[in-house]
Amino acid sequence: MELRQLRNFIRICQMRSITAAAERLNIAQPALSRQVQALEEELGVSLLRRHGRGVEPTEQGELLLSRAEQLLADADSILRDVPGNEGELRGTLTLGLPPAVAELLAEPLIAHFNARYPQVRLRIVSGFTGHVRDWLQRGTIDLGITYEIGPVSDLHARPLVYEQLYLICPASDRGSSQPIGFAEAFEQPLILPSPAHGLRRLIEAAAAGQGITPEVVLEVDIVQVMLNFVRQGLGNTILSRISVRDMLASGELAARPITSPELGRTVVLWTPGLTGNGWLVKRFAEMLVEQAQLLVESGTWEARWL
Repeated sequence: MELRQLRNFIRICQMRSITAAAERLNIAQPALSRQVQALEEELGVSLLRRHGRGVEPTEQGELLLSRAEQLLADADSILRDVPGNEGELRGTLTLGLPPAVAELLAEPLIAHFNARYPQVRLRIVSGFTGHVRDWLQRGTIDLGITYEIGPVSDLHARPLVYEQLYLICPASDRGSSQPIGFAEAFEQPLILPSPAHGLRRLIEAAAAGQGITPEVVLEVDIVQVMLNFVRQGLGNTILSRISVRDMLASGELAARPITSPELGRTVVLWTPGLTGNGWLVKRFAEMLVEQAQLLVESGTWEARWL
């Protein structure tokens, strides 16, 4: 029995599919199936139950899964404590970011990390909080940033910044340079993402807490399209300043602070509790936190460091 076999077995259980796990692990499906068979023969039990939707662990498989997760967590702890020559770190890391954070953070982060660890291949994907959360849970990405979601199994949360949210409106609107009360902001016709996305849920929860129902006139899941509609006067939206910084700078849109109460969100970094890239993920996460803090301290990222 090898750690590699156990790690791959855990991935199969997480994804509930040998095919999906093989693709994620970059292993041929027959080879991965043989690893499971070898474990079953060594232990003398059946570990997976196959059905039309994929696979699920048997009772014995659940027991192995629990013990293997603890064993590999200990192994990853050793890698963190005894990293060896970190200048020789190699591997591939995939980071998921919301669009506005990607635009702000990706370039300096990649530049600094590549200079320090040239043998590491970085891949950055962009999506709303709902997308990033799904990728994290499926193991499609190694770490990710989202906007304030609840606890997620097998993931560690590190709050980074608090962003104030603003009513985004055409710069030509009357009072566009002034703060706006919470109730008045939600009386405006709003263009918001669909209910599947974290921002929409946050906005509706905040409104419900004040006994208000938002006046949603359009649902748009593409930020740039949403902002174009706002510029055309089809409605207003609610976002952070960094999400619209270019159109604020050009004078096309305005950002009105929402008051009484203020509306905001927390930006959170998520890292897996179990990963085959333990030390690599740790170093990358540390550098990400460092770069994010520099952006906040310089005023580039208009947010409060946590």
